[in-house]
Amino acid sequence: MRSVTQIKVIEIEEKEKKTELESKESPEIKSDREKSEKIETCYLCNKKFDMNKDDYSHYKYGKYPMCDYCSQFYGFYKE
Repeated sequence: MRSVTQIKVIEIEEKEKKTELESKESPEIKSDREKSEKIETCYLCNKKFDMNKDDYSHYKYGKYPMCDYCSQFYGFYKE
């Protein structure tokens, strides 16, 4: 059985390994990972959602983020 101190040390080592791997990534991989999730807040219901998901979420008038639910409920779809 491991002590709490040993578990903490293991967690810290894992975090350090993860940051080392991230620092070694090419800029292209980093930009793809960053683009993969874009969190916005819907201007109608104030729900947080990922804009880059493949659904009906979009920017209304190119300015106002609208989630998938509100887009379908109110009938505003991508143009």
